[in-house]
Amino acid sequence: MKFFILIASLFILNLFGVEQSSFAPKVKIALLSSPSVIGKYSQSSYNVALATLLASGDAFELVKYDIPNESYETISIMIEKIVNEGNVAILAPLTLQGAQNILNVPTAITVFIPTVHKRDVASSRENILFGSIDYEAQLKALAPYMANSLAIFYGDSLVGSVLNKTTQSIASEYDKKINSFSSYSVDVKGANIVKHLARPAAFSKKSVITHLPIVKTSMLLSHMTFTGVHEKNILSTQINYDPELLLLTQYQDRKNMIIANSIIEQVPSIYEANALMHNDLTFDWINYTTSVGADYLISHLYGRERSYSMPIINNQLIYPVELLRPKESGFEPYHR
Repeated sequence: MKFFILIASLFILNLFGVEQSSFAPKVKIALLSSPSVIGKYSQSSYNVALATLLASGDAFELVKYDIPNESYETISIMIEKIVNEGNVAILAPLTLQGAQNILNVPTAITVFIPTVHKRDVASSRENILFGSIDYEAQLKALAPYMANSLAIFYGDSLVGSVLNKTTQSIASEYDKKINSFSSYSVDVKGANIVKHLARPAAFSKKSVITHLPIVKTSMLLSHMTFTGVHEKNILSTQINYDPELLLLTQYQDRKNMIIANSIIEQVPSIYEANALMHNDLTFDWINYTTSVGADYLISHLYGRERSYSMPIINNQLIYPVELLRPKESGFEPYHR
């Protein structure tokens, strides 16, 4: 993997006309993550950040700092090390717990957290920015298409419960006529989906909202078709903007589906550099927000305009929202 990254990096340098000798002096950027917590995204975030920084043409050094967990003590010790080793900014793909802990570390170094929305933390500081896609904004974009009665499917977790309650709140605030909610918690393996759909008539003319990941959503849609559910529509957010949906379902299963998406703006040079390293910026929102964060940091450090144009308001990246339909062979803009 390291050899592949090196070869790809040299190719990108040549492609964009960046000379390695121009890398002195460098700004030093740290990537802070816990592989045991965020899994594959620890390495993919580094790869995306590297490709994005290479595309900038600016002199930099990107150093990966792995931590065993996201506890306050672990993060505090590592940030002290990061600062002592001359880093001037941190890109930190952390969970909400990690973000809350990093906020309590007394440091002035600039930190960009691409995986958390500012709304989800109790308080913040001027040196910490947030770059997560906004699921509330996506639900608000979907609200005009919601029936008066909703069936909400969500994962059996704290995050799932929050999404369930948020959906109900946004729907009722948008239109008081939306006042009937049925909530269905789905277990880890999706085994209880069949049980939830035992009475197909209960979903007639309802909007089915799925906050489930792609495999469970595909199971849900397929079984809805199998049992003869006649819903008004099926609505989902970023979690199901995924080409796997087209492979795991039949068109009949998804023909009434509308998906909110915020991966819209692509900077050609950044996109191409990431494509060369097989980094998915089209469908993977964590990769995408990590790229946005890396671009922000290098631009901020060199005092130049960012490549991505999404605004930053009160230390939060603001993403646009578009509505899409999963058609026979791809995703197309939805027009009412």
